[in-house]
Amino acid sequence: MNNLISYNKEHYAIMANDVIKGKQVSTLQQARFIRLMVAQIVKQDKELKTFTCRIQDFANFFRIDPSNMYREVDDLCSELLKCQVHIGTRNPKRPWKKINWFGCAEYDGEGSLTLCLGEQMRPYLLELNKWYTQYQIKEIIGMKSVYGIRLYEILKCDENKSRDTKNIFTYEIQKLREMLGCEDKYKQIGQFKEKVIEKAISEINDNTDLFVSLDYIKTGRKVTAVQFELNVNRLNYSPST
Repeated sequence: MNNLISYNKEHYAIMANDVIKGKQVSTLQQARFIRLMVAQIVKQDKELKTFTCRIQDFANFFRIDPSNMYREVDDLCSELLKCQVHIGTRNPKRPWKKINWFGCAEYDGEGSLTLCLGEQMRPYLLELNKWYTQYQIKEIIGMKSVYGIRLYEILKCDENKSRDTKNIFTYEIQKLREMLGCEDKYKQIGQFKEKVIEKAISEINDNTDLFVSLDYIKTGRKVTAVQFELNVNRLNYSPST
């Protein structure tokens, strides 16, 4: 018997840092399904469970119109099954381990999906005692950009690891493109800044517990890195109980 999805915005999405810092290419809708499924996992779980997800409930939770989802649900299931995370191997000959996020994604024709995460994801999601990142699902509910979700996760990962009270992190442009899944998009730096980085920062500052400011680092006249400074977002922050 399948489990019913719990739509609790206080639940945590917890993932190994190797996943957070991996290469991910997904649509916003795919990213939402992935994070909602990850947030169903509890500390006691020994296996990845199968869930039933009603489209109407999903749409209500993420504050979106369900009509397009009903029309495109078969394509959505197919795309979820193809959605991957590429995890770095530190082996220059084979630099990426490619893992499918989902093991099953099936529509019943009556408004519900059957979903389960892929078995290869198990070591990156279950029984994590160290080297992981967590955040409450409420932080991403209002986001309208997949880049906002991904950049938020990346910054939370480094915030958790940092011993520096200033919380300033610098990423090379190429590495950011890689992690954000847009190596082949927005090739012009002006486009990348506007459509990816600055849009993501706006979403993070409007929706999450982080307030982020940034500076572009140049080598000569070329922008080669982005520096982010993290602070507590007093407008959105509320201590967890």
